[in-house]
Amino acid sequence: MKLVKRDNGQLKTTSKIIADVFGKTHKNVLLSIESMKCSGEFRALNFKASSYTSPQNKNLSCVEITRDGFSFLCMGFTGTKAAEWKEKYIAAFNEMENGLLSIDRRMQSLIAEQGDLKKAGVKWSAIGREINSRKQVHLTKTAKLLNEVQMKLEY
Repeated sequence: MKLVKRDNGQLKTTSKIIADVFGKTHKNVLLSIESMKCSGEFRALNFKASSYTSPQNKNLSCVEITRDGFSFLCMGFTGTKAAEWKEKYIAAFNEMENGLLSIDRRMQSLIAEQGDLKKAGVKWSAIGREINSRKQVHLTKTAKLLNEVQMKLEY
């Protein structure tokens, strides 16, 4: 059974799905949601009344739950299925953290490389200015020498 579904770009699940996946009665999951010690604002953002159709074709109440609501609720669950989920959640979080740290290391490396390139560019600019300056002096000396040679050839 799929634990999470995408709804308007947001990941969500329901109290019924959670009950089925964790091997709990739906009634007990609903009681757990009602008895949670969270703020009203958190509850309003992460838990919304909904319904589902039972195999007997009855329309029954459930609660639609966001990812944050799911984490808050299920971290309090106990038992083998809950322990398995917690381990998977921790592993996924660690994988995400490692990925972010890897990106951060690569970004720091690129920033350092950018600084090195800027320093090299400054050096090359200084060398370019020196070459242009010496080239102008050389051209002036060459023109002066040619002028002197021309004057001696005219005598």
